[in-house]
Amino acid sequence: MPKGRRLVIVDDDPAMGQYVRDVAEPLGYVVDVFTEGEGFKAAIGASAAELIILDLTMPGTDGIELLRYLSKIQIKAKILIMSGFDSNIREMAFLLGKQANLAMFGILPKPVRVAELRLMLTEAMNEADG
Repeated sequence: MPKGRRLVIVDDDPAMGQYVRDVAEPLGYVVDVFTEGEGFKAAIGASAAELIILDLTMPGTDGIELLRYLSKIQIKAKILIMSGFDSNIREMAFLLGKQANLAMFGILPKPVRVAELRLMLTEAMNEADG
């Protein structure tokens, strides 16, 4: 497995994490799934994640708090927002991440279609290769 193919998913719905894993692994990603923010925060510093897929709604720690944390630790991974919130809130989170100097990569609305997810994952991988 080439270095830099690690995908980290943070979503409180285990089925969504499995869904993304099922799409990402055949593309060559090694996938880690976290269903809550604290476990993610404990692990992400040591992770060589290339891409982070972040849900905005989770119990305990929400996606905005995690964006702030990722900015604080100066994470270099690309970040993809994946949320069922309306488009204005998704866009606001994306812009907040950009203002915090994070490598914001895109937004996927839930429910996520396989083709859209596969396209975003392939684009992230191709960008890393290019």
